[in-house]
Amino acid sequence: MKRFALAITMSVAIGQVHADQPAADPSLPPVAAVERALTAYPTVKAARDTVRFEQANDRRLQAGPYEFAIRGGYQSHSIDRGRYSEWDVGIERAIRLPNKTRVDNAIGAQGVELARRAAYSAWCDGARTMLKLWFAWVRESVQLELLQRQAEFLRTQQVVVTKRARVGDAPRVEVNLAEASVAQAEASVAAFQGREEGARAALERTFPGLVVPAIAPLGDPRPLDGDLDFYLDRVRIHNDEVRVARAFTRRARLYADRAAADQVPDPAIGARLSSDRSVPDRIAGVYIVVPIPGRARAAFADGIRAQSDAALNQEVAVLQRISADVAAMVGQAKGAYAAWQRARAAADGMSRNAESMVRSWQLKEASLSDVLIARRLAVESALSAGLARTEAEESRHRLLIEAHILWNDPEEEAAENAPDR
Repeated sequence: MKRFALAITMSVAIGQVHADQPAADPSLPPVAAVERALTAYPTVKAARDTVRFEQANDRRLQAGPYEFAIRGGYQSHSIDRGRYSEWDVGIERAIRLPNKTRVDNAIGAQGVELARRAAYSAWCDGARTMLKLWFAWVRESVQLELLQRQAEFLRTQQVVVTKRARVGDAPRVEVNLAEASVAQAEASVAAFQGREEGARAALERTFPGLVVPAIAPLGDPRPLDGDLDFYLDRVRIHNDEVRVARAFTRRARLYADRAAADQVPDPAIGARLSSDRSVPDRIAGVYIVVPIPGRARAAFADGIRAQSDAALNQEVAVLQRISADVAAMVGQAKGAYAAWQRARAAADGMSRNAESMVRSWQLKEASLSDVLIARRLAVESALSAGLARTEAEESRHRLLIEAHILWNDPEEEAAENAPDR
């Protein structure tokens, strides 16, 4: 009896293991396994493919939109003296103005930057999904483990009651009650086994490279290391959605600069050679073509400028939304930690009460019904403490991911710390 009571107490008590780094937290899978699984995540791979596309587009913009063109013509010229063959050939190329070249180069580079930001955001979305599925499985695993312990205790209790009834030391009604309690506990175990298997399958199917252990390695909750301002500052600088919106705004601003510059058309310069009346004389010349801008160019520039303003406002909206979400996460993490402390204390008290009730029953000072009620209350309290423990861990780690303290992309970190950046 004491061993079972101790098992319930240990399942909800705070341990003394504190990880020095969030990535080494015992509640989470190994960092190397997380990185492998996220690297193979299809959304991350697709986003990284987009980076390669933008790199090719950057090279295209650097090369410019214009190419050499060859013009040629032939005509038969009929006059009084007869018919003559005439021809002309030329080569021309439009010239991109220097300010447009500068803007195009900046647009290409910013396109690559935006794609990199989007790829990192895809990684972070994958990390959020993994954390959600991981703790969904942890939650079911913790409950299943406690219910299995309860069923084991009740089976042991049934054996004791049956032996006592055989020697006339316990009424038959207690045997029936013990058998019914075991059946009910085993039914609960069967139900939660299905839930645990479903949560495990969802996690393994989404991230095939992640090895899920047999029992959830739930660590010990701990309070947040920083205050709200600390996490808000992290969001403003490092949050993936904010950085995507910021990169999009910069590109939209460059597009507006390009549209403004395009109100002055690019000229084309050419050279030509022709023959007149089939005589040996040749005519050579050069020419320039300058389009005359109309109202369409100005209207297009106005529209792109409006899109740039919209992108800036969208960036502000994203920052406001993420900041509000993070503020809520900070409050949830603090509340979950406090709730877990109280739930743990309640579970410890219920466990001690159940242990005392077992001793009273052994001394014939209490009935088996009293023992089962006390045990049920202890298990319910232990389940509540286990769920509170899981919620405290999940809410804290969710905040760490949002603030980009946990599970960052090593490829992105290496690029950020590269000397040329």
